[in-house]
Amino acid sequence: MNSLLQVYIHIDMDAYYAQAEQKLLNIPENQPVCARQWNSLIAINYPARDAGIKRGMLSEEALKLCPDVLLPHVETFKVIDGKMVFSNLKDKYIQHNQYEEKVSLRYYRQESKLIFGIIKRFCNCVEKGGTDEGYIQVSDKEIENIQSNQFYGHLMKELPEDYQLTEQDCLLRKASLLCQNIRDAIYTETKYKCSAGISFNKMLAKLASATNKPNKQTIILESMLPECISNISIKKIRGFGGKVQETLLESGLKTVGQAQTLSIYELQSLFADKAQYIYDKLRGYDDEQVKKEVDLKNKSILSLKNIKKTSSREIVIQSLELIIHDITMRVTDYYEDSNLVPSVLVIHYHNVEKGSHQKSEPLYITLPLESFRLTIEDRVHSILNQIQDNELFPLIHIGISCRYFKPMIQGIQNPITMFFKKTLELQESEKLAREAQLQDKIISPDDYYTCINCQVEILKKDKESHDDFHIAQNLDKEINPKKRKYKSQLQTTSNQQSNVNSKSKSKQKGLTSILQFIKKQ
Repeated sequence: MNSLLQVYIHIDMDAYYAQAEQKLLNIPENQPVCARQWNSLIAINYPARDAGIKRGMLSEEALKLCPDVLLPHVETFKVIDGKMVFSNLKDKYIQHNQYEEKVSLRYYRQESKLIFGIIKRFCNCVEKGGTDEGYIQVSDKEIENIQSNQFYGHLMKELPEDYQLTEQDCLLRKASLLCQNIRDAIYTETKYKCSAGISFNKMLAKLASATNKPNKQTIILESMLPECISNISIKKIRGFGGKVQETLLESGLKTVGQAQTLSIYELQSLFADKAQYIYDKLRGYDDEQVKKEVDLKNKSILSLKNIKKTSSREIVIQSLELIIHDITMRVTDYYEDSNLVPSVLVIHYHNVEKGSHQKSEPLYITLPLESFRLTIEDRVHSILNQIQDNELFPLIHIGISCRYFKPMIQGIQNPITMFFKKTLELQESEKLAREAQLQDKIISPDDYYTCINCQVEILKKDKESHDDFHIAQNLDKEINPKKRKYKSQLQTTSNQQSNVNSKSKSKQKGLTSILQFIKKQ
């Protein structure tokens, strides 16, 4: 394969969490099913969507629209006598207590491992975009022996009869058969259906996968640009979070086609040195590579729990007990897969009146595995004791994240050597903890991306954990069904956010005025 020619595939599971529940409970594919968390629906399969049910609806609303819909609850757990006790299959259709239990995503993660294991049999360079999606950068060796005289799937745009395929088009044609084989293997071995996109860059592959859902694959050739993406929402463009998206949307440019009318000079007046990047993205060009290796500095495991507005430390400690067990299980699982452990622990908390805050401390985890929880628990209580009541309360959610993963030291070593190694490790962890705290103070709007699910700005490095949180978060609309809206700002303090917003708003006002002037010309 010519080094300048690239082939990318994006695999996206169709209504994954609903499919997982159907598989677990042996429910027929044509049965309307919604995965339920407390009283809200977090995943809707396509038969249920056809009945008008939408994500975030309450159970009662869904049953009115479709009396036959099944609403299995996601797995939960309690902590009894210091041990995690999980719900079982007979608990799937009962009401759960959101204040005494916590959602567990372990089943979905286990199934996800199976799916990615299949993908990696076909391709070496795979990036996990979340529990239910992944990117593949296809190598020449992986498609050199594939013979294909047709495109497998849907072309984003019909080709003229006299169209001559380019070398890159031929590679994408081969990749379409490879992609079909991957999807067939996933379904044969796991019974999960997925959609896929095939193109010459990562961004277009993702856009293509969302075009013909469910259970289809779509190909975008370079000759189809830029017209074939003109009707796509600005919100769907990978990398268009924060200021870029906000400026374009506030100025009435809602689709890629509308934004394509701006020249490079007009974009420079709006976005300065980002203009070329934005110009290229709007025309379908993107040079982001698939990240096969995990960025250990940006790896984060996050566990959060919404709680009823409280000023009670007893309730906080009860909630933290659930979170500690959850994050310990996940850190342990990650260690067993990677031999990596976190070196910094962060507590996130949201005060109704003062906004979101976080505090961090170094974390030194050692074997045996059974000691992980005690180490995490010790750090959590150390941080909690530093937080004054007037800073913590009134509280509506609290969470823990573990960051800065590094290899676990193993093997029999000289006690003196171990002492100095542990001391150096602890010093490094303390340095990283200080950096984590400092990062909150120097953070810029460009460090955020806008989540397409909740439109909240989250640090880019916490994307994977935040995506997990959308499955685990408490959507308890029953508390205030008319007004409740999730507005978490986990990685920054309210003062920092207000400072960023005040600067951003004044600048945005100027940018919008410029854009309005440009549009009139």
